[in-house]
Amino acid sequence: RPAMLFVHGMTDYFFQVHVAEHFTDAGYAVYGVDLRKCGRSWREGQTWHHVTDQSIYDEDLSVCLALLSTAHRAGVIPVGHSTGGLDVTGWLSRLCDAATDPAANPGAAALHSQVLAAVLNSPWLGLQFNAGMRFAINYVITAVAKANPTAPLPGGINPVYGRSLHVTEAGEWDYDLELKPLEPRPKFVSWLAGVAKEIKRVQSGRGQTGVPTLILTSDKHRFSTKLTEESYEADLILMPEQMWANARNVSPQTTVVVIDNAMHDVFLSRLPVRQRAFEETTRWLHDVRRFASFSKDNS
Repeated sequence: RPAMLFVHGMTDYFFQVHVAEHFTDAGYAVYGVDLRKCGRSWREGQTWHHVTDQSIYDEDLSVCLALLSTAHRAGVIPVGHSTGGLDVTGWLSRLCDAATDPAANPGAAALHSQVLAAVLNSPWLGLQFNAGMRFAINYVITAVAKANPTAPLPGGINPVYGRSLHVTEAGEWDYDLELKPLEPRPKFVSWLAGVAKEIKRVQSGRGQTGVPTLILTSDKHRFSTKLTEESYEADLILMPEQMWANARNVSPQTTVVVIDNAMHDVFLSRLPVRQRAFEETTRWLHDVRRFASFSKDNS
């Protein structure tokens, strides 16, 4: 049976047992990876979640793909959430590019051929700020990062999202707050510069995954400094419109499914909402597998 590899977002790790149970019951072997410096992979002395170039994670993901493709000949489906969605997109595109030159990159084509499809759960495909802030990130912060890469990044992530998730606050989910704190840990300007560079690459059309790709999003973004009922019915972190706008930059074979009232992690939404996300994803994967089988039989 195919394998699904779940790739977490920023200041995150894989803890979603209910997601693993659903897709296991649907006929998939489910795996989660905590990338270097993240979650269970963090080691004493490391800077939590810090990389200056998102492509650094390519090595982690390629190792996972090589291992899983050996055990699961039916293919591997990476599932990336938020920053993980950006990372999966960039990694697959670079692997796809490398596959076009087998002499220089032996094994890349064989490795990419093991990817059956990709699922992106609210991927970070656009800087969710006003035009002035986007300019500052792309030019000012990027310049500062070159001169002083460890300069602290001002501001931070709205803690309302964390409060809407964790069972000790006002949420449904019980996870390790050391590995996924309510408020993300401090970041450096060089980290954001690296993210902005990767986003710009995808938006330019150079981030093609080379496989059928599903993008799951909420129907709306909401920003609030207070936890309200509406906090459970919108993406509090990113803007779905940016995901929709960049869908074809990810893959010409992209399907976008908008889940009404979904949260940022659509699989952590309230029960009726996440049930629809499960149904849509399972149906789409079934169609992809059926088409792949048909193509193989008729090749």
